[in-house]
Amino acid sequence: MSHYGIKSDYGGQCSFSFNTPCNSLNSKSRRGRSGFDASNCKNLRQASRGNYLTEKAPMSGNGALPKSMKDPQVMSAPAPKLRAKRSWVATGFFASYMVALIIYFAIRCMGIAKGMTNWRDRGYSIAVLVVEAIGVSALIPYAFANLRPTLPVEEPERKENEDPITWAEFGVRDNFDVFILVPCYKESWATIKRTLMCAMFARVPPGCRKHIILGNDGHDVDNANCQRRRQLVEDLQLAMRGVYRDQPDWFYAIHQSNRFKVRCDQDNKKFTGEDKRIAGNAKSLNLNHCIKIVIPNILARHHQRERNASSAEPCLCDFSDAVLRRSVVVVLDCDMAITNDPNEVMLANTPPRNGDGVGFLPKVLRVLQDDRFDLVLTPQYFTNVTSYADVFNHLNPQFWEYILPGLTTLGYVACTGTNMGLRLSMLHNHSSTNDRNENQAVKEFAEGQGGPSARYEAAMQGPFPVYSVTEDYALSLELKKAGVKGTYIKEYLVKGAAPPGITAVDTQRGRWTEGHYQIFFSRKNPFFHPFKLGPMGAIYYNYGTLAYLANIITIWVYQFVPLLSALDLQPVAFSSEFRYAATAYLVLTTFVQYYVREAPHYYGMWRANMSNIVLSWTYTKAIFRAALGTKSGFATHTEAEDAPADDLMPNPPMPDKPDDNLVQEKVTGITGQLLYFTLLLLLSLATIAICVTKTIKSGKFHSRFFLPAAWAAYNAVGPLLFFCAALMKKTKSLEMAMHSLCTLHSVMAVAALAAMWFVNSALSIGYMDSTQQK
Repeated sequence: MSHYGIKSDYGGQCSFSFNTPCNSLNSKSRRGRSGFDASNCKNLRQASRGNYLTEKAPMSGNGALPKSMKDPQVMSAPAPKLRAKRSWVATGFFASYMVALIIYFAIRCMGIAKGMTNWRDRGYSIAVLVVEAIGVSALIPYAFANLRPTLPVEEPERKENEDPITWAEFGVRDNFDVFILVPCYKESWATIKRTLMCAMFARVPPGCRKHIILGNDGHDVDNANCQRRRQLVEDLQLAMRGVYRDQPDWFYAIHQSNRFKVRCDQDNKKFTGEDKRIAGNAKSLNLNHCIKIVIPNILARHHQRERNASSAEPCLCDFSDAVLRRSVVVVLDCDMAITNDPNEVMLANTPPRNGDGVGFLPKVLRVLQDDRFDLVLTPQYFTNVTSYADVFNHLNPQFWEYILPGLTTLGYVACTGTNMGLRLSMLHNHSSTNDRNENQAVKEFAEGQGGPSARYEAAMQGPFPVYSVTEDYALSLELKKAGVKGTYIKEYLVKGAAPPGITAVDTQRGRWTEGHYQIFFSRKNPFFHPFKLGPMGAIYYNYGTLAYLANIITIWVYQFVPLLSALDLQPVAFSSEFRYAATAYLVLTTFVQYYVREAPHYYGMWRANMSNIVLSWTYTKAIFRAALGTKSGFATHTEAEDAPADDLMPNPPMPDKPDDNLVQEKVTGITGQLLYFTLLLLLSLATIAICVTKTIKSGKFHSRFFLPAAWAAYNAVGPLLFFCAALMKKTKSLEMAMHSLCTLHSVMAVAALAAMWFVNSALSIGYMDSTQQK
């Protein structure tokens, strides 16, 4: 079971194999684009030979387990210096904004009560004020989270000529078993291979074992890409053994998991093996199968089973809590690759260089060395998109740099479905509620079938929830309710590829939105669990969900407000008090909304706000799907990729720069988006046309016409940005268009604010009454 030349079958559902070494690879396979020469790694191997871990668990001098592995409450290394520091700039902005908000709303209410006499104008003004309050509800939680962000781990200060720190000083002393789970479906082999190779080369501290598990959910898909995957994985292991011959056994092992799939025939409501709708979240089922079935078999090779030692198939409950607490599950999407340092990747026993070149796994293990934490999350970056052409906000600095650090300080347990490490003991003890009782089809199958049903039922029991298509958000919610404590490391240690093209983005973001609303429309809504989540938790776990809806409402209302203003129906009662209050409120809103700790992040904040408009059609569809209970799609990287077939290097090549040729969408594939944004753009153009016509007829330039026109031009930036992304063929062209639209957006905002001061009507923007001039 444990050595090459032998195949092991985990209950018929998963297997891995080790093959005899390959003695001949061409010279191209030994050298990659990064300059790392595999033929010269002999010196690196000699530097660290003999120091790799053995197959068995480490023992103390008397043959017993180390104290830290027997008693999980004993901390064998100092707690990582995770810090949270109040931002006084953000606090000042937030306090000023709240004061301005209160004054602004008070003046608006007084203006409605005193300045508007007929009920049509009063009702309209109240409706607009309610929408403004909805928009504020999405901004206040974000601004509050920015007050005290979690900061990166504080590394010890050392002089340049000082010797490197030891692993103990770095903070990792215990011997961990690290299980890297890579779920995949229909993705291309180039994508999967890149992730597997980076995982194989990912550095772990001495005394730790690393196990890679490929959750191959595409094993039964009828296409060549999926059918050949098992053999391709075995060939990769064979090639790696031929190049890196002196590595420990676990370095080459890729355990393949092929879960038993249960599908539901919608006609007769029975389960069959036919290609029907999958019951439950497929990714959760995939991960659960790896955790429940594959990992126990791997643990049995290295640790003694305290219970049921004679059973044919081990399970997690057979192992001691000390073993499970020192076992870490790392989840990586198959298009996410760990970033490795080619100069250090083979030197497993060399001390880390003052925090540099350490890599993803040691920094995750350093946090989980502290028994108070059971989860740690890191951000990722994308190599196939530039920040200046990122229309759909893939890079999302607002989320990674501002939202998550703030929410972590507030106790939020953040999961994003990838780039995260979870303690196995926590996953074993955690149950994502009674999923089988909530999925009647699964319950019927479990009661009526034989062996496979028990296996599938175990997978349905968690730990990853299956009741939502966004298993990461559902897991985050369940772990918080269970009292699990997690943290966030703001270091970009994983790289990936963003979905190419509008259709793939629409599928991905729609699934995220739908998953949030599946929970919102169910008994698992965070508002129903204030005692487990706490008041702040109940708010913040629904914050993203409600922000989608607030975004849609405000977009459409703010499209019609300038149009109606051009037609002499006004939402506000102008007065000198209103002008002062509105100016202070709008300026401080901008400061809070675009608050950055680093100047380059401003453009990222603008992209984040624009992406809410560009993706509003996606959000709308997803909310309706969740309300109606229909199923969303799943975006995968199945397109052809340029990846060397034989290069075996620590950092398999990923495009450092995106291809200048953008993905061109078929009109039939984005018809809904085109109609949606055409309508939004026509509303803005109609407003501008009405204002220009009235200005020409009056023969004078009036601010009462310029204000709605400037507002309409401000609103038109979002639809124009979508059309640029849909129609432009070159990345450089898109970058220039985004810069131009960003400038237009800022200029129109300033122009509209200035025009408000020159409106000389006591009541409205477009209505002129000489008797009420001020």
